[in-house]
This record gives sequence, C-alpha cells and structure tokens, in this order.
Amino acid sequence: MHKPEQQPLARLQAWFLTAMTAPGGARRGIELAQHHHGLSQGEVLKSAAGRQARLHIYADGYVQRLLECLQADFPVLRKTMGAELFDFFARAYVWRHPSRSPTLYDLGGGFADFLAASQPAGGGEQLRFPVELARLERARSEAGRAPGLEQRAPPPMLDLAWLTGGETRIRLAPCTRLLALSFPLQAFWREAQAAPDDAMPPQPAPGPGHVAIARLHYRLSMHSLLPWQFHLLQAASDDAGSLQACALQAARECALPVDQVLADAMLWLPLAAAAGITCGED
Repeated sequence: MHKPEQQPLARLQAWFLTAMTAPGGARRGIELAQHHHGLSQGEVLKSAAGRQARLHIYADGYVQRLLECLQADFPVLRKTMGAELFDFFARAYVWRHPSRSPTLYDLGGGFADFLAASQPAGGGEQLRFPVELARLERARSEAGRAPGLEQRAPPPMLDLAWLTGGETRIRLAPCTRLLALSFPLQAFWREAQAAPDDAMPPQPAPGPGHVAIARLHYRLSMHSLLPWQFHLLQAASDDAGSLQACALQAARECALPVDQVLADAMLWLPLAAAAGITCGED
C-alpha cells in the first residue's frame, strides 16, 4: 500500500475534492473518490491506532461554510422560502456545482438558474417568484463587488450636441446592473429585508418590473425604471452608445416616438448620473 506522501500531489488533491464535495456526504464521497482515482481511504489518510480518520468532520464543515456563503448572499430569498427549504436547495446546488473559483464570491453565480432548472414544467408564478428574487439578490451582490465610481470624477453635464448632429454618449457605471422582471420586487425586497421571519410582507402580484441597481459612495441603491429608461440603458450596456442610437432602440422596444424618448432622456439622464447609474469617461 502506498503511503500518502508517495502519491502525486495532484492525485491526492483530486481525491480530496471528490470526497469532500460529492452529493451524499463524506461516506459516499470516499466511495466515489476510490472509484474515480483508484485510491482507498487508507492510502490517502493517516489515522491514529484504533481510530477512524475523521474526514466527515471536514466534509461537513466545508459544505456548511458554502451554505453560510449562500445564506449571506440571498438573505431575503431564504426568509421568503423558509430556512429549511432554502438550505435544501442550497445544499443540492453546492453538491451539483462545487466551488471551482479561488473566491467564494463566484459561488452563487448560478444559483438562480439552478432554482429555475429544478422546477417542474409549468410551475407557474408561485415557483417563478423565488427565481426572480434570487436574480435580484445576485445582481445586488455583483453591484456591491464590481468596480465602482468611488475614484472617478463626477460625469460632465449632458449637453445638446445631438441637436446639431454631434454625439452625446451614454455609459453605464461598471457596477450598475439592469434587470427586467415579471414581479415588482423592489418594494417587496426592502420590506422583507427589514421584516422579522414571522411577519413577511405578502408576495406582490405579477407585473413587469424594471430595476437598476447602482452603487454610489460604497452604498447600494435600487431604482425603478420606466420601460423606455430600461431599454435606453440596456442599449448602452455593452459599450458606450450614442444617445440617438440608444433612444432609437428604446423607442422601437416601447413603440414610442423617438423624439419623445430623446426629450425625456435629456431630462432624466442627469438624474441617472447623480444616482450613479451612468458615468462619464474613465
């Protein structure tokens, strides 16, 4: 039997990863690790005479740490679903999608999609609500960690260059996140975040909701958007877009006259900049 120190490090690491993250806990993980990597527990782990190696302690602790990260990233979702049901799906997610990133920030990136994929076909509004709530909370996490405007100069005042054929450009702040939802979640999230677990607000009725999540002076804020505002910003989200091009896209999406969108945008965009949704040049 080979001693642990005689095994290649990469093989030992792969064995441990399988044993620690396999669905079903450490016992099932050890079986899978032996099958996939050809090493028994005794070839990998040392144990004192008469005592079993306590891999399950580390495996359980590892999973618990990941659960705590998901609980911290989705606090309102957990209150809405209930701790037991949330932890059930969170544990299944961790087992199905073990962390592969050096930072635990990336762990929850696919949780909303996992919830959506876990639902039966035709689940309806009741099941769609937690998925959208998960997307909102993930967007808040991303906006909180993305590069922000803290070290940038305030954006210049919006000019009227587009009236004379020039280009006025729109740039989203790098930490801004846009969401098109089928529930008005902004007010619900605020109420639920402050409510005790036994006094949660009622789930809102379905209805289109457009939200911009921004960060200014290290503080997150959520802003309800009109449909034309959302599509205007979305048109500029991939790169800095001209006001005219973005307004044309928004007008098409909302079946509005482009001149109306341009006029309304000239009044609203300074407010968006003041809120940290948009920004000037680097």
